[in-house]
Amino acid sequence: MRQQAARRLLAVTEEELRRIVLDLHDGPVQQLFAAASQVALMQQRRRSGRPISDRQWDRHLRRVSRSLEGALRETRAFLAAFSASDFLERELADLLESQIVQFEASTGNRVELRLVDRPRNTPAPVKISLYRTCQEALFNAYRHSQTDRHRVRLDRDGPFIVLEVSDEGRGFTPPPLDGPQATERQEHIGLRGMRDRVALVGGDLRIDSAPGEGTRVIARVPLHG
Repeated sequence: MRQQAARRLLAVTEEELRRIVLDLHDGPVQQLFAAASQVALMQQRRRSGRPISDRQWDRHLRRVSRSLEGALRETRAFLAAFSASDFLERELADLLESQIVQFEASTGNRVELRLVDRPRNTPAPVKISLYRTCQEALFNAYRHSQTDRHRVRLDRDGPFIVLEVSDEGRGFTPPPLDGPQATERQEHIGLRGMRDRVALVGGDLRIDSAPGEGTRVIARVPLHG
């Protein structure tokens, strides 16, 4: 099971790299191109000797500013998503707290964190798995849920750690993640990545969602991997 998850995760990682390139092209790069186009338009008008009123200058500058702010916002979200953390020395709850601070600072969204249990001495593979799962779930919610409020809950269930990331956004119909009908579609790469990271440490992932009913991502992993 874990070997199968490892092989799938390698394939997912390659897809994630391609997705990052596409997201950068369709997001910050397009915003920067729009800003550059506005600047070029103003330069062209000046060189041609056509007068530009204060109102027109203000309109152009507002467009440039909006584009640059959008590019900066999306770039910060990417940087927060891929920032490194010291998994060996810090406890899982501390890592999640820092991650949420970064997420809120880079996106402007708000996260309610509830630490019902603060597991100690969690093995590094388990910490990495849950950290990345929380990261992906929050980033997906930021991009797709159409809400700016999220919840993260960390708890224990006997020998298992339970991480839940939820929101009351627009929701969706989750694809099957296990069995012969498990999704391999490109748009579900983030879901597959969470599934496989959790499977690598002997856990399981469940997604509860429906259109108009919000989303809950629940990862349940053995405390000692």
